[in-house]
Amino acid sequence: MSYHKAVRALFPSASIVIDKYHVVQKVTQALDQARKEFSPLKKARYLLLKGCEKLRKDQRLRLDDILEEYPVLSIAYYLKELFRDFYRTDGYNEAKERLEEWIQLAKQSPFASFQEAANTLERWKEPILSYFLCPYTNARIEGTNHKIKNIKRRAYGYRNLERFRLRVFLECTGNTTGSQVA
Repeated sequence: MSYHKAVRALFPSASIVIDKYHVVQKVTQALDQARKEFSPLKKARYLLLKGCEKLRKDQRLRLDDILEEYPVLSIAYYLKELFRDFYRTDGYNEAKERLEEWIQLAKQSPFASFQEAANTLERWKEPILSYFLCPYTNARIEGTNHKIKNIKRRAYGYRNLERFRLRVFLECTGNTTGSQVA
């Protein structure tokens, strides 16, 4: 929250876009919380969280059996899939309609986790929808930062800053010259 206030203060005309990864993560966390209400479904987490288009045929059949056995849970699953479809929308106006529809459906769901996610998405609706005007993410930067943290963790610290710099260039770009920044 304070980050957004700082951006607004320093760059008043900047468009704030919330990274879609974090928004989808909020919805998948809501599904995972809903799954935990059904104690025998510990091993179904992977099937429920994975995108339906990525499931193999045997996984799809198993998921269909689970959703048939737990019809209330199918509400949570289809809310997650409907939200994933939201980011496949073309155009700001259609996305706005779909997001508002999803928020209403989530608020009516029997799961507190989805109701909470809907309230969060409603509060951040404009920065979420800004993605459809400026469809960029910071995934590459976050990936590079993650690689650097892993390098530091594996090495237990570098005494020589130049060697650390070379290791970062090697792992992030494939060379050690530093001429190609990740």
